[in-house]
Amino acid sequence: MDIKKFKDFYKNKRILITGHTGFKGTWLCLFLDYCGAKIIGYSLRPNPQDNYLFYKSVNLKNVKSFYGNILNKKKLLLIIKKNKPDLIFHLAAQSLVIKSYLYPKLTFETNVIGTSNILEACKKQKKLRSIIIATSDKCYLNLEKKKSFSENSELGGNDPYSASKAMSERLVKIYFDRIYKKTTIGLATVRAGNVIGGGDFSENRIIPDIIKHITKKKKLLIRNPKSYRPWQHVFDVLSGYLNLGVKLSRNYKKFSGPYNFGPKYKKNYTVINLVHKFLKKLIGENYKIVYSKKDLLESNYLDINSNKSRSKLQWRGKYSSSKMIEKSIDWYKVFINNPKKIEKYSKEQILEYFSDL
Repeated sequence: MDIKKFKDFYKNKRILITGHTGFKGTWLCLFLDYCGAKIIGYSLRPNPQDNYLFYKSVNLKNVKSFYGNILNKKKLLLIIKKNKPDLIFHLAAQSLVIKSYLYPKLTFETNVIGTSNILEACKKQKKLRSIIIATSDKCYLNLEKKKSFSENSELGGNDPYSASKAMSERLVKIYFDRIYKKTTIGLATVRAGNVIGGGDFSENRIIPDIIKHITKKKKLLIRNPKSYRPWQHVFDVLSGYLNLGVKLSRNYKKFSGPYNFGPKYKKNYTVINLVHKFLKKLIGENYKIVYSKKDLLESNYLDINSNKSRSKLQWRGKYSSSKMIEKSIDWYKVFINNPKKIEKYSKEQILEYFSDL
């Protein structure tokens, strides 16, 4: 779906984004702002050290921001009632596997109870057309059999984060089958692969760790170097979310349900493959990697089958593995060398992406 069709649909639509100051949330705000949507954002009050650095840098003055915890059910309901969104993208989450081991209770509360709060707050909203809830490709029961998971694969989770996302998926299905079937609200979940791109400053994520290694001379610690992941550019994922938002709002019966969004190329990189390719393109051969001890369980092999999204939504990821690295590096170079130009450059990247879809 090209940018004109997105603009035709989203212009003047009231869109609520939870987690709007995060990595994907900020890019989604930029996409929708360009399309002329009226954006309402709900997030935790920003920490200047994390992804808020990206959100702040692109000056999204048209976004109506509210700050609070997704666990604050009363505040969430009040914001939804007052602003009457047409569509909701629920991105707010505790999204790190390592952090989930340190704070399992927080992880389950944020990812499961937070999702329940969204669903409860929305079930009687008459103006609302659709809710899209971001879970994860890690929601599947991964027995390390080196197979691609489809939307019908068994849910599970071998760590607190993955288990919380599997529980969120089950929760959404129960709400859809038992409660939302009585409404005209579309309800879908999106399960994306490992997303990279400019603007990610999260802790314990591979690309931000590389950038900190270069800019702040921090030691580059690599966990699970041989782990195999479905890496993809953030634009490919968000174009899928936006495409689903259009179709779900127009035909909630046909398009409700879960969707995988993974890369189209078959040669998924291991962690160390990605690190080497990224560093060689960014700084050449002069770098040193330190391997950390593997003391927390993470999946060694993860891949997802996106045939449903490709056939039912006509979604296509655009960027190859080399292009996603190139575009990510281009963004960080501008941010490092001339941060005042990053707002303009971010918008240019969006326009370039959609120019020949």
